Amino acid sequence: MSSVGRTESTLKTRLGRGAYSAGCLLAALLVMGAAALGQGTSEFTLQPSALSPAAVAPGGVSSTNIQIGSVNGFTGTVSLGCQVSSSIATTDTPVCTVSPTAVSAPGSATATITTKATSTNTLYTIAITGTGPTTTYTAPALDFTVLAVVPQFTITIQSSVSPSSVPAGSGAQGVVSVTAANGYTTPPKGGITLSCGSIAPLVAIAPVCSFTYTTGPTLQITSGTTALATLTISTYGPIVTGSRTRERIFYGLWLPIPLLGLVGVGAATGGKRARKAFGLLAIFVVSASFLLMPACGNTTNLVSTPNGITPANAYTFTIVGVDSNGVVSSNVSSTNTGPTVSLTVTAPPKH
Repeated sequence: MSSVGRTESTLKTRLGRGAYSAGCLLAALLVMGAAALGQGTSEFTLQPSALSPAAVAPGGVSSTNIQIGSVNGFTGTVSLGCQVSSSIATTDTPVCTVSPTAVSAPGSATATITTKATSTNTLYTIAITGTGPTTTYTAPALDFTVLAVVPQFTITIQSSVSPSSVPAGSGAQGVVSVTAANGYTTPPKGGITLSCGSIAPLVAIAPVCSFTYTTGPTLQITSGTTALATLTISTYGPIVTGSRTRERIFYGLWLPIPLLGLVGVGAATGGKRARKAFGLLAIFVVSASFLLMPACGNTTNLVSTPNGITPANAYTFTIVGVDSNGVVSSNVSSTNTGPTVSLTVTAPPKH
């Protein structure tokens, strides 16, 4: 082959390679354009973040952040909307709202999904749509779940027991609140009974817990409400049963003797009138002595301890509740035994 032929062949080969490279570049641009159009339109892009959280209990709230981008220098306004749907018929379907509802590109907005306590427990799809001056785009749907939860109630310490320290034989009071959650309502027949599930440390004669309810013999609550109960902690100590006076009459009888001696001397040395006056004085001294003799005794209280005495200690009480259907307060679990209160018991005073 001549040098001219070789040159022509080489040129054709190079031209073929150049065309191939241009084809690859064009294909890459088309792929990139398709990816860009997959997030929006020729005016804007629309990209919501993952829902946070993606699943909630009935009555819960979730949200997503929406980024609106500009394509080819677009600076117009994009109107935003949000739709919630499900593959099954639902009750009280969650509601999605966008704020703000119109954004100038580039910009951002927030979509909030709100559920009710009676929202159907199922999987929902959240579709966010953006509409520009000439184009509309709906982002890929986001999955959102309303969880199936068991109606329950929680216990909270409204106010700690007061006083926080008492001598054995005295008591203290606090206030506990009980709140219905997840659509809980007390059974038609019966209610919630509170108790001290545990007392630490363990002692033979421990303090005693009791509860008083504002709703009757048991505590009654309905969905979304809170009721209060008064907690009373009692301790055991000495009981005063009466008093005893120790009389010292023998010693009291010595009090008038010196005065009687003076009266006798005066009567012996004086005249008739003097003896008569000293006789009256002697009667007065003896009478006064009998009146004053009770003051010569002292009084002591009589006490008993029929139930023993609660030992001096710092006690912790764990509060639990159960209704007439056997439902236990929800803040009691394998890792949480429930809310607690504390009371310090000191030695009883000496009587």
